[in-house]
Amino acid sequence: MSETLNKAKSEVVRACKIISGNGYVLGTAGNVSSIVEGENLFVITPSSYPYNIMEEKDLVVADLDGNIVEGDKKPSIEFTMHRGIYRERKDVKAIVHSHSPYATAAASVEGINMIPAVDIEAAFGLGGDVDIAGFAPPGSPELAEFARAAIGEKGGVLLSNHGAIGVGKNMDEALLASDNIERNCRLYLSIRAAGKVKTMPEEFMDFSSSVFKEVSGIKQ
Repeated sequence: MSETLNKAKSEVVRACKIISGNGYVLGTAGNVSSIVEGENLFVITPSSYPYNIMEEKDLVVADLDGNIVEGDKKPSIEFTMHRGIYRERKDVKAIVHSHSPYATAAASVEGINMIPAVDIEAAFGLGGDVDIAGFAPPGSPELAEFARAAIGEKGGVLLSNHGAIGVGKNMDEALLASDNIERNCRLYLSIRAAGKVKTMPEEFMDFSSSVFKEVSGIKQ
């Protein structure tokens, strides 16, 4: 087993423990993956397996063409969604899909298709407002396509009535993006309860977006 594959597996297991400890997943919900650096491979969590007992031997390894190359468990139901984002976004090396409560709540508000970045942390950390991908059943090709299209060049995307996806050029960034989305959604819902959401100036949002892209390695 290569050193880079070992590292990718270790990072996925570490992320599983973190999001489980944060209360971002319930039972076996959600999924985590990581690119194997320098290879046409990615590591992903298996389907229907508890995060708190996840070990490296439980993970599934696949290539970006969709072929399973290692693992005796069925890959996550959102396998196609992860693969689609990796193929679309060459800057993304890690993906964390969680069912965190505030993100899921915000993505379930009737009549809105995006959550505005309500503070500077979200503006710089996510690249701006976070879109909400249209609803589709979990694991469906439609959901994979909706998520791929909606994430654009941002640090994450919300899934309608479902949860959130945080991405990054490493696992720490993907985890931070997930935290940022959850925090921003919590602030957004709190502000809506208190009054009207005050958005930041367009010039600042353009600036923060360009900074995010530069830091993330997204070609402009």
